[in-house]
Amino acid sequence: MSAASLSPTVPEMNQQSGLSEPQRIVNVFVAPSKTFADIKRNASWWVPWLILSLCGIGFTVLLDKKIGYDQISENQIKLSPKAQERMEQLPPEQQQQRIHASANFFKYVFGYGAPVVGLLFLVIIAAVLMGTFNFGVGTEVTFKQALAITSYALLIRLVHVVLLSGAVLANSDPTTFNISNPVATNPAFFMSITDTPRFLYSVLANIDVITIWIYVVLGIGFAIVGKRKVSTCIGVVAGWWLLLTLGGAALGAAFS
Repeated sequence: MSAASLSPTVPEMNQQSGLSEPQRIVNVFVAPSKTFADIKRNASWWVPWLILSLCGIGFTVLLDKKIGYDQISENQIKLSPKAQERMEQLPPEQQQQRIHASANFFKYVFGYGAPVVGLLFLVIIAAVLMGTFNFGVGTEVTFKQALAITSYALLIRLVHVVLLSGAVLANSDPTTFNISNPVATNPAFFMSITDTPRFLYSVLANIDVITIWIYVVLGIGFAIVGKRKVSTCIGVVAGWWLLLTLGGAALGAAFS
């Protein structure tokens, strides 16, 4: 057999295989640059979304069994002076109907509807970030790559789900459970939500270790796939974090 007939197979033998799906998932926590470098080879995004969706449904079941969504809804109303004032103006029967309706909305839309709602948010976040980086920083990230970057970065939320599950299981008094901020990952956890100005409380709640971790990983992902400086891309994502934090805090203060 001639050397010429063997030559086409040589590049194939020398090619390095990409990361497996488990490797991509593990590396996003310990070595995110490896995961995002592999996204340039294969921009598959659906596995992290599926994992988060299943975990979200599982957490919904746990929350419903251990605390109860009616109780969660009632607790949240008590934490908002304006909401509590509006509730007190209703007859007792209507109060229970309002609490139950609110509970069902969050249970079925954001709980059991996690796959659909999560996918919607994933698409929106990916589209916004892709537009920001492509038009603002000059990257050439495709929408599928943006979906993959965002999907894998959001896997960091699994840490939050684990901590939330621990908080639910450890809770001994459902009437005191605050679903908005149940774990000590931000300064606001150590403050009273009723005694602290709502704007300040909301800002401090967003200075959250896991949230910041996600934003940093997003910046790394777009830097690697878009071939830009990591510091620049993290700065862009930090700008979105600041805008959303201040905007959300202002809205929360206005309606709470």
